[in-house]
Amino acid sequence: MIGASVGEITQRSSLYASEPWGFKAPVHFLNRVLRVETSLEPQEILNKTQKIEKSLGRTEKSTNGRYASRTLDIDILYFNFSIIRLPGLIIPHPRLHDRRFTLLPLAEIAPEWIHPLLKRNSRQLLAECKDKGKVWKFKETPSHAV
Repeated sequence: MIGASVGEITQRSSLYASEPWGFKAPVHFLNRVLRVETSLEPQEILNKTQKIEKSLGRTEKSTNGRYASRTLDIDILYFNFSIIRLPGLIIPHPRLHDRRFTLLPLAEIAPEWIHPLLKRNSRQLLAECKDKGKVWKFKETPSHAV
């Protein structure tokens, strides 16, 4: 869906499983990072990814300012080397460097990518990350492929 709606997927990480981040839940989450080539502007990408989320059953991101389980969550981590601050859209993702479940797949496909604000690459951010949540490679079956 992302490839058809947003642009061409040029790289994809392995699939990773993780414990919930920021709240307790009885389920684990699946995480993947994609690199997408696109001609769209960031706001257009956000609009299209939110439509994808809703079409797959996504409801509100959080309740009362707290995280909650959801069917799908698509985040824009980076947009080239841009720094973007718009209502509802902050790039680079403001909690990217705090989340092992994002940094592990990101470091897999873009280990040398430099965070434009923190001036560290993905591997450095992962090494410095204080998040101790469990994240592991998920054994994929054909039904899990994105």
